[in-house]
Amino acid sequence: MIPILDLRTLTGPELVAALTRSSCVFVTGHGLSAEALAGVLDTGREFYALPEAEKALVQWPGEGPWAGWQPVYAGGPRAPLMERFEVRLTPGGQTAGLGPWGATFPHWPARPAGFAQAWTDVYAHLHGVASRVTTLVADGLDLPAADLPAWTTGQHSNLVLNHYLAQATAPEPGRTRARPHTDIGGITLLWADAAPGGLEAFADGEWVPVTFPPDSLLVQAGDLLHRWSRGRLPANLHRVVNPPRTGPVGPRFSLVFFHHPDPDTWEGARSHILARQQGAAAEDAGAAETAQTSAAR
Repeated sequence: MIPILDLRTLTGPELVAALTRSSCVFVTGHGLSAEALAGVLDTGREFYALPEAEKALVQWPGEGPWAGWQPVYAGGPRAPLMERFEVRLTPGGQTAGLGPWGATFPHWPARPAGFAQAWTDVYAHLHGVASRVTTLVADGLDLPAADLPAWTTGQHSNLVLNHYLAQATAPEPGRTRARPHTDIGGITLLWADAAPGGLEAFADGEWVPVTFPPDSLLVQAGDLLHRWSRGRLPANLHRVVNPPRTGPVGPRFSLVFFHHPDPDTWEGARSHILARQQGAAAEDAGAAETAQTSAAR
């Protein structure tokens, strides 16, 4: 069972104990309002409904860290059945205010109206939540205080809205919404709707469906947090399964904040991030299998 913790009263040792046991926890008291969440969900759904040619105007160019629109479903015969939009604001740019900080992102779509404002607001809020969580981890593990700026004010993080496609017909064998994997970065903050075909975590030797308590976010430990903790915190292995064929086959949405330490000051972060991206692209094309997938079988 995934622990449920109140971020308003949570201590570092409590968080570390829960992550050591489970590699992921639910947190309440995170302060993300329903209105702010709806702003990203509503504008994201409108964007995904646009013609592909219009979405392609803000598509990730294929080099560097992921950003903009990514039609993951088009990546090859094993590509996950999803698309996503990914926002990365300039690390440290929050000191200039939300407007200038949001303006540092080059891939905002022209439509729908209000897209950039809604996403910038939520990005800024979850940036603060991620800083709070990593500060608690550092306290609970007695990590060097000198490490913290790279994980808090200087963090390199992406806000993503995943759109898992409706499945009117059964997908090809081996194609799922997301293959088993651990996340690249430090921590992941996740909200997901309750549509069938959802998140599962690997725990105690089996896959366990993840059901979100009301007003909660899931905190998942990633690869770089595992490294920072010197192996004391396990990275969370998870997947997103296809919906059952006997029930609804509609779309599913999840909002994700992928937190990473500053790659310019945290040794090995940039090379790890880019290597994992390249590995994902190769597997989508059917050219390789990741160690994460093999380990989960």
